[in-house]
Amino acid sequence: MHHFSNRPPRSQRVYQVSIGAARFKRIVFADSHQAAAVAARLQTFASERIYPGVVLERERELWVEFIEGERVQRADDALIDALAGLLCVLMKRSPRRVALRETPWLANLELDLAFLSRVGVLTDAEAERLAAIARERAPAEVWVGYDCTDAILKNFVWSEGGALRAVDVESLGADVLLGSGAAKALVRWLGDRRGDFLARLKELGAPDFESYFDFVELSFRAFWQKSSFLEKKRRFIDPAIFAPFLKPR
Repeated sequence: MHHFSNRPPRSQRVYQVSIGAARFKRIVFADSHQAAAVAARLQTFASERIYPGVVLERERELWVEFIEGERVQRADDALIDALAGLLCVLMKRSPRRVALRETPWLANLELDLAFLSRVGVLTDAEAERLAAIARERAPAEVWVGYDCTDAILKNFVWSEGGALRAVDVESLGADVLLGSGAAKALVRWLGDRRGDFLARLKELGAPDFESYFDFVELSFRAFWQKSSFLEKKRRFIDPAIFAPFLKPR
């Protein structure tokens, strides 16, 4: 008898490999296309030394350097500055302004909200109201490009040279809605540092997604709640994260 899980399978396996004193990370993907796509994104930023350097990409496997360093523990001024700087390097590499109607983001957001109402995370009325707010606040154009799609503390280390470096190679996204990294950091750990962080991004010359950041945040939150539900990460499911959007402005 087959038992089917409704939890999406994890498509890759990650191993730590030691060769003498050297340490590497070996990632085995579901297919060679994924391995090549991640390697290509890493190579785009190889000279910036933000993400691990590529050691070898072959078939389904990707070997990268293991970044030694101290795990990031808290959101202080040093981290706000360093993370804003890191995200800006990514976002300022060939960003493009695209008409929203030529992208799937508004449709995806409406689908994610409909899913959340079907499975009971949101009421039908809340989902409909949020979809109306999304349409209302949707900009005519959005910035698209490179961003860190999983900007949570455990995915960064202070390297031995003192620089902030990202360790999760799959968090380097291409052709993503810019501001997605900031949206994740805000919902997960930045809290009341929101204003400081957005101001720092602006100072450093990030593409101006702040004027429609409500739309980016709502898109991210709906997607994140749907993913958390499907991956059975129940501790992250919290309809209250939509409350700021439902308040009268």
